[in-house]
Amino acid sequence: KAHVESPLGGSIVLAGIVLKLSLYGIFRLILPMLPKASLDYTFVIYTIAVITIIYASFSTLRTTDIKELIAYSSVCHAAVYLIGAFSNTIQGLEGSIILGLAHGFVSSGLFICAGGVLYDRTGTRSIFFYRGVAQLMPIFAILFFILALGNCGAPLTLNFIGEFMSLYGIIERLPVLGVFACSSIVFSAAYTIYMFNRTAFGGS
Repeated sequence: KAHVESPLGGSIVLAGIVLKLSLYGIFRLILPMLPKASLDYTFVIYTIAVITIIYASFSTLRTTDIKELIAYSSVCHAAVYLIGAFSNTIQGLEGSIILGLAHGFVSSGLFICAGGVLYDRTGTRSIFFYRGVAQLMPIFAILFFILALGNCGAPLTLNFIGEFMSLYGIIERLPVLGVFACSSIVFSAAYTIYMFNRTAFGGS
C-alpha cells in the first residue's frame, strides 16, 4: 500500500530508486559474500519468484485502482529481475540490470501519468472514471501508450530485452520453473492492455 497511498513524489522515489535497492544489494552484498548459498538456494528463490509473479499478476488483473495496478505490476517485474540476478548466467545478470533500469523509468512515468495527471484532474484513482481520455487529452494518451508498451515488455523496448534475458537465465537453469515464470509475459500484456484500454477508450 506504500505505493498507492504515498504522494506523487513518494511513488516516483519508491518505483525508481527504493525498489531497485534490492537489486543493488544482491549484486554488492549477497552474490559476492554468499556465492555458495546463492547457488544452494536458487530453487527456493526461483519458486518464491514464480509464486510472486503469478499472485501479483492475478492481483493486478482484479484491481480497479490505477496506482494499485501499477504497484502490483512493479512487484511482478521485480520478481522477474530477481530471477535474472540469481540465474548465475551472463544473460540473466545483464538482463536483470537492464530490466531494473528500464522499469525504473517506465514505472515512474506511469505513476506521473496516474497520480500527477489523471488523479489531479479527476480526484479519483478508479479506472472506471477515466473513460475517453484519448479524446480529451490525445498527446497525454500517446505518452501513456508509449509507457504502457514499455510496461508490458513490447519488442524494441528495454523492458523486452531485460525480461527476455532474465527469463532465458531461469530456462537455462530450471526449465520447468522457467515455463511458469514466462507467464509474466502474458500477464503483463493482459493487465497493461486492460489498463490502457479502460483509461484511453473506456472499453471493458
